[in-house]
Amino acid sequence: MKNQPALWYTNPSLKVVVIFIFIWLMGNMLILLAMTDFFRSGFQPGKHLPRALLILASTISTLKIIRNYFRTRTTSN
Repeated sequence: MKNQPALWYTNPSLKVVVIFIFIWLMGNMLILLAMTDFFRSGFQPGKHLPRALLILASTISTLKIIRNYFRTRTTSN
């Protein structure tokens, strides 16, 4: 059986983690600005539920990548 290269999600490098965090911050900031009309109106949970769920899903996936980075970092040392 051939050795398969490590996937960026299950075995991320520091570079992948930093890039993913940057994309996560920029994306969530843009979604938040669109939801609140650039902070002119308040957050209305019923009106913005799909966007809030998108922010939650992206946060969970970002935390999983960070967790995978620390797991692979501690097992490789």
